[in-house]
Amino acid sequence: MRFAVLSDIHSNLPALEAVRAALPAVDGIICCGDITGYYCHPNEVCAILREMNVRTIRGNHDTCITGLADAGINSEAYRTEWTRHTLLKDHFDWLAALPPELTFTAPDGLTIRVRHASPWDEITYLYPDSHRLNEVVLGKDEWLLCGHTHRPLFHRTAAGGVIANPGAVGQPRDRDPRASWAMLDTVARTFEVHRTEYPVAALQRHLESLHWPRNVIDILSRTS
Repeated sequence: MRFAVLSDIHSNLPALEAVRAALPAVDGIICCGDITGYYCHPNEVCAILREMNVRTIRGNHDTCITGLADAGINSEAYRTEWTRHTLLKDHFDWLAALPPELTFTAPDGLTIRVRHASPWDEITYLYPDSHRLNEVVLGKDEWLLCGHTHRPLFHRTAAGGVIANPGAVGQPRDRDPRASWAMLDTVARTFEVHRTEYPVAALQRHLESLHWPRNVIDILSRTS
């Protein structure tokens, strides 16, 4: 089976629309959370994921927006209150009901476990040089798909399982402003990261007109 893997869309509608247009035929779409937060189209993004029957979980931003966690001093940058009051009730309820984890097994025997950040919580960052990668225990033919870092990662564990991160659709942080997503082939056991261009400058101009936080605007085009 072939699954498109998305993460960290962050209410960035132009990026999600570009990725959707770039997707080849797939057997399903997986989202590793953080559907909302940061940007200005939470209702449209929720509607697209629901329409496409995406298998999705919640992320840390989603938990803050639905009141399951406290954004604290990050509330303004996260656009927590704005998003909470902008979301239609139907989308809010859908977001609040998302689980923290999904696990399923493909017909070819690959077990896929989906978390936002790590096996333990929705806030621990698993970077390629993170010492906590050594604490992840996966069985043979078990893959852990996660996001949160906004950087693509492919790391094989000693136990034979795989940790894979598609990067961020809505706010990449690896100095490449193009939307990042991945294709998982469960038969070939491959995970290919793809980059898709979208009109970043146009989105930034729109955000400026809405008086969005400057740092949240600027990070969209960061290349160095």
